[in-house]
Amino acid sequence: MELLRLTARSKSAAEACISFYLSEIEKQQTTSQNLNQTRALVVDGKTLTFILDLRSNLTKPFLKLTKLCACVLCCRSTPLQKAYLVKIVKEELHLSTLAIGDGANDVSMIQMADVGVGISGQEGMQAVMASDFTLSKFKFLEKLLLNHGFWSYDRLARMILYFFYKNATFVFLIFWYQLYCGFSGSVMIDQIYLMLYNLLFTSLPPLAIGVYDKTVSEDLLLLRPYLYRHGRLGLAYKPHSFWLTMLDSLFQSLTIFFIAEAAYWDTIIGMWEFGTTITISCLITMLVHGAIEIKSWTILHVMSMVFSLGSFYLFALVYNSVCVNCFGVPSQYWVIHMCLSSPVHWLIVILTAVVCVLPRFVFRVINTTIWPDDATCAFMEQKQAQRRGEDLLVAWSRSTSASSIYRE
Repeated sequence: MELLRLTARSKSAAEACISFYLSEIEKQQTTSQNLNQTRALVVDGKTLTFILDLRSNLTKPFLKLTKLCACVLCCRSTPLQKAYLVKIVKEELHLSTLAIGDGANDVSMIQMADVGVGISGQEGMQAVMASDFTLSKFKFLEKLLLNHGFWSYDRLARMILYFFYKNATFVFLIFWYQLYCGFSGSVMIDQIYLMLYNLLFTSLPPLAIGVYDKTVSEDLLLLRPYLYRHGRLGLAYKPHSFWLTMLDSLFQSLTIFFIAEAAYWDTIIGMWEFGTTITISCLITMLVHGAIEIKSWTILHVMSMVFSLGSFYLFALVYNSVCVNCFGVPSQYWVIHMCLSSPVHWLIVILTAVVCVLPRFVFRVINTTIWPDDATCAFMEQKQAQRRGEDLLVAWSRSTSASSIYRE
């Protein structure tokens, strides 16, 4: 690793040193020499005084130099300099920042960063009280970032997409019905079902995905730290991910509605029975879709699925049995019982669930087989190593020695 030092005692010296390093690196890049050379930059507090002065116009050249280095070490810097460094990185480079500190002199830096981590120790609790996360020891930062950082972003991204998907599909179903009622605003789904759809029937599966699901195991994330870029680069939630989810919602809503419409065509089926069949088809499709999205099944995932489906049937059976005229709305009396006793109803439910999730399932298989992401590749490597009876090759170590890369 090449070490670059910035220890100037005047503005002109700092400017000359930065310009020299930039020109040397540019020469190396143009002559194709040492392209894989890693660099570390060391800058002291006195030099930072000149660099951070807005009148010196050295901020942008300094940031350009830091982008060409693997790491930057600022020594003997003041609390204000630490905070200002975080500020210019956020504003000029448009990056998300994380600051770690254990003392009162780190408070301003922690507060300026997007995410602050305080380490409780012998220097008091000021940094801890100003931080977003608290650690008792610095070594726990590894798991906070590589494990919980990866899981948190991945879970939230997939949970949000699932929320958009299930709600958009449900709304599209109501929209397609407007084509048959002259856009009068009438709905074929009971008002109570509309209220309880998000509140009860489909509330737990997204939470199970967002809280307990693990795309990659803890050990694999520690062995393959490069997987962290999955969250750092925002790969799980891209604009195209949202629009593909909306396209999937549109397709599934069309499938659910028009399969039921075709099956009940030219029959004496009632509006409420049609709407109940649509609701059940939508609910089961949501659960099957969620089952495809879940990466690591636990008892909590299973319970969330069972609760969602069971709560609907239990509520519908009781509601349709005793509520002849409840809350001043048209009666749903005995509708669910007629649906469950009809073979056509079950044919619609099974057929729509299969047709709706089949494209996503096929796409997932093709994508995983032909264009696997880093997490999938790492997982497959681990499985293959286990089949051979070997431990996975350690990809990194805290040591910089080549001998630290070994097979256990």
